[in-house]
Amino acid sequence: MNALVISGGVSKGAYTGGIAEYLLKDCGRDYDLYIGTSTGNLLAPLLAAGKLDSAKEVFTSSTQKDIFKV
Repeated sequence: MNALVISGGVSKGAYTGGIAEYLLKDCGRDYDLYIGTSTGNLLAPLLAAGKLDSAKEVFTSSTQKDIFKV
C-alpha cells in the first residue's frame, strides 16, 4: 500500500500540493491512501478524488478577503 502524506501550515500545504501535482501528473504515481494535517487535510480529499485542477484553483486563487470577513 502506498500513501501520500501531506503536511499542513498554509504555505507548506500549498507547496506540498505542487509536489503532489508533480508526483501524480508527471511521474504517474498512484496512491492508495491520502493523509493530511491542517491544510493538507483540505487538499487530500481533492487529490484522492482526482480533482487536482480544482485543488490547484482553490489554492492559487483564494485571498484573505475570501476567507476572513471583518
